[in-house]
Amino acid sequence: MIVVVDCRPMNESRRDPATTQASEFERVRISCPGCGRHDYVRWPLSQSLYHWKCFNCGKEFDLTRGGGH
Repeated sequence: MIVVVDCRPMNESRRDPATTQASEFERVRISCPGCGRHDYVRWPLSQSLYHWKCFNCGKEFDLTRGGGH
């Protein structure tokens, strides 16, 4: 068995994707305006609107931060 260990310092091009994604998204609890279903989504911090399709009623909405639609 051969084990290869990478001991080079981590630079910007080799950042851990899980760490990068966690800092660019916020986990937000949303509610469907059509049927009231609650769900959690990974909302990009750079976007004020979040386009969402409800898996329960099938309707699509543009949600805004803070609960407005």
